[in-house]
Amino acid sequence: MQDPGRLPAPDDTGSATEERFTYQAQAALRGVLEMLAGGGVLHVTCEHFEDVLVARADGTVSGDVALWDFQQIKSYEKQDSWTLSKVLRSKALTSLLRTHRALREHRDLPYVLTVGVEGPVSSEADVRALAQGQGGDSTERLGRIARHLDADAAETAEFLRLVRIEELPDRYELERRNRDVLFALAPHLRAGDVEVLHADLLNRVRLAMGGRLGPRWQALVTQPDVPEAVLRKRLTPQKLRDVTLQLTRPDLADYVRASRLAAQTHPYPEAGQAGAPSLSSVYVPQRLHRVASENGRRRDSPADQSPSDVADAPALLGRTPVCLVLAGPGGGKSSLLRAVQADSAERWLAREDQQMLGVTVPATALLGSPLPRALAAAATTQLAAFALQQTLSDELFLNRPAPGACWLVLVDGLDEITDPDDRQNLLRTLANFAASPDPLYRFVVATRPLPGKDLRILGHDVPRYQLVPFSRSELSSAAQRILDGLGVPDSREVAGRFVRVLDDAHLTGFARTPLMTTMLCQLYAAHPGQSLPATRGALYARFTDLLHRRMSGRDLSGVRSQTEAALARFGPAAVSRAHDLLDQLPDMIDSLAYGHRGGGITSWVGALAALDSVRRPRAVPEDDWNGFLASVLGRSGLLTRSGDGFAFLHQTLQEYCAARHLARTPLAHARELDRLLGPWEEDWGTTPWGAPLDTASYIGFLIDPGTAPPTDPATVLRALAVPDNIRGCLLIATQLSLGTLLADTWKPLVQMAVQAMATASADDDRDATSRVWAASVLAELDLQEGTTALETLVDDQLLDEEFNDDPHSPDFSDRLLAARSLLELDPVRGRDACHRLVHDSHLYGSVRVRAAEVLLTAGDERARPDLEYLAGADIHFDDRQDAANRLAPLDPEAAIHALHTLIGDYWGDPDWLDWCRDAAQALTYLGDPRGQQITDDLPKPQP
Repeated sequence: MQDPGRLPAPDDTGSATEERFTYQAQAALRGVLEMLAGGGVLHVTCEHFEDVLVARADGTVSGDVALWDFQQIKSYEKQDSWTLSKVLRSKALTSLLRTHRALREHRDLPYVLTVGVEGPVSSEADVRALAQGQGGDSTERLGRIARHLDADAAETAEFLRLVRIEELPDRYELERRNRDVLFALAPHLRAGDVEVLHADLLNRVRLAMGGRLGPRWQALVTQPDVPEAVLRKRLTPQKLRDVTLQLTRPDLADYVRASRLAAQTHPYPEAGQAGAPSLSSVYVPQRLHRVASENGRRRDSPADQSPSDVADAPALLGRTPVCLVLAGPGGGKSSLLRAVQADSAERWLAREDQQMLGVTVPATALLGSPLPRALAAAATTQLAAFALQQTLSDELFLNRPAPGACWLVLVDGLDEITDPDDRQNLLRTLANFAASPDPLYRFVVATRPLPGKDLRILGHDVPRYQLVPFSRSELSSAAQRILDGLGVPDSREVAGRFVRVLDDAHLTGFARTPLMTTMLCQLYAAHPGQSLPATRGALYARFTDLLHRRMSGRDLSGVRSQTEAALARFGPAAVSRAHDLLDQLPDMIDSLAYGHRGGGITSWVGALAALDSVRRPRAVPEDDWNGFLASVLGRSGLLTRSGDGFAFLHQTLQEYCAARHLARTPLAHARELDRLLGPWEEDWGTTPWGAPLDTASYIGFLIDPGTAPPTDPATVLRALAVPDNIRGCLLIATQLSLGTLLADTWKPLVQMAVQAMATASADDDRDATSRVWAASVLAELDLQEGTTALETLVDDQLLDEEFNDDPHSPDFSDRLLAARSLLELDPVRGRDACHRLVHDSHLYGSVRVRAAEVLLTAGDERARPDLEYLAGADIHFDDRQDAANRLAPLDPEAAIHALHTLIGDYWGDPDWLDWCRDAAQALTYLGDPRGQQITDDLPKPQP
């Protein structure tokens, strides 16, 4: 059936009408309200052909249009009744006849023509007959109307059979009735809410009248081949999706609206300052790399596997009941979760995808309460500043956001739960919720790397994704967006110069995380000619100094000027005490940061007020002084409001400030460093799985020259750089990646760790697994030496001797573990290594098949022929069958042939009848009718 929106209108000049007549907007709103009420209206188009075009459904679920109602709306100030003469003078019939002439050649288009008039229709017979579609029944009346229309009698009679006149109430009554409909649709709404909703809907109708609906019209229309100009005039259920949600699920609508706003705020320093760029304007999507679990296992089937680098994080992260996102400090975890939440809210409102709705929650907020209650409390706290209209209830999160849909719970900062038992209990809770056959919740848990034992409770099959640092081009793009958001002119050119400065200072690798990029860009924008800091500690020192200078400036908008204005009425002593506080604020925040790490601070304002140096002046009331303290903390650039209190904008800022506080007391600093380094000095022999990776960033600040550590900070780590301590060398490698060890003074220590891991990986007397881990750590210290060591281990046929004598799961092969590690570091050499393992007859067959699967996951074109080769190789029956089954999705005919060959090779051996029967069933599963025949022909098992 033709859509009139695709046809050129004979008279489509309604733009002025919007300005002259508000009445027709209320008349069009009737159709919109009927659509929201489910009354059969499919969509309403304004000012195309006629004032209003209402598409009505045929009563089925197909959404087919049964009737197009073309409406001319006429309004007059004088409330005289409408006679035939008055209707003719209004030119409504003239306009409708033009529409009729444009449409009548489309015989499959069912339509009526309506004159909607403000006020009553006269009792005279002529206008009453016209109103009922009988205008052509009288020869005299027909002639009169035909003469007025300048049309012949036959055409006029055909036209009038489609014409109706509808009496509409006066403008005030029509507006009242429209409001009453809204009250009836949503009795839960308050009167003020209904007024706001009515004004919003009326504004959308006006935008449609002017052809200005948008800008997402392409994604929201039901007829995608209708011209854009018409779609911008058409109100559809999709375009009113948010209104529908507000009418049916006000709590959910409130949450989604606030969620979208909150997800746009940038999680990094300076984000809360006026004029700072939004997350959406500066966010550069990062790639996710699927990594093996602690023992190198990946047990997903080829059908479930994804490419190693995935751009579509929202779709990827919601695919399994639970998954982990791993990244180092500032690696982009919070930005990613906010982007996923924003994406889910957008998709939800657009009805593009209503399978999951994201809710971001700090891991610490999930401790000690039932999950729905914790989600409600955390979401309410986080969204209170983003137009949330009511406290979110437990019931919201106890129920599905839509039939068949689930909540995607985005858990941020698992590593910020410092008690390992609490972490275990939380993960156990999430795992139990996710284990339901039809879970109400799915979980994405973002964390810094943690000891493997802490995550083991989730099981080996839970996907783990590593956030990949920016490539050089992504770094340049991120820098351009950040600089543009900061108002830097010619941001593209400046971003190019910025990246070249990073190159010259050997800081490019250090800058490839979102947090580092953000901080470095702000420093560069503030002082373009100044050299950049050489280490992470120096970067944080200069950055926090920049924040303090911005806050304490004496311009009219600065905190000092505002402090004087706010406290001057309490006398000069109050103002002087306030200025002293601003001068000492960095040291005070450092002290509070250290206290907070020990869990001793529940109220930041209270803790600050308790410090002797900032005691409240007697003349200042407590509420005024506490308000001043809260304002100062909020404007420091380091803290952000979190519910009734404050939290650091980023965990690394808290770590830096705490380390800076300790550096002022050498004895306390030394004790803290000894305590943190203790677990890293313990060698567990084979792997670094138990390493307390959650302490690595804090240790880095404690030993960084930028925070005034011991005279020779390398000394404290030198004892770790030995072949027998893989864990200790991992700490050194982690500090190198964090940017702690960039200065030349650290090079001897790094070289010691390189030599230690090279020795360990080449030691034939060591445990094979520890050799592979030593090579992996070596690669983090020196990529070239590490990848060479891994490649050597892949080809070492003696490495899996113990495995071949006592075969277990192929995932415990150390040669395969080395190949997987190599693949993550150097995809080309890693794929070549896996291909060599496929063809290595010294390896157990299951390992060779798994190596081919790894190739398949990596997208290597050799995976298919390698699987076909293994399906016919001289390996165990079940390994050949496994290879054939893996081959089936890629080449069904080759898989069927391989299974027939396999059965033929073992047909006469009674010991293999059950295996042959399994292979025959696999043939049946692949659609080969011979599979059942083979099953029938095989000898029956003996009782």
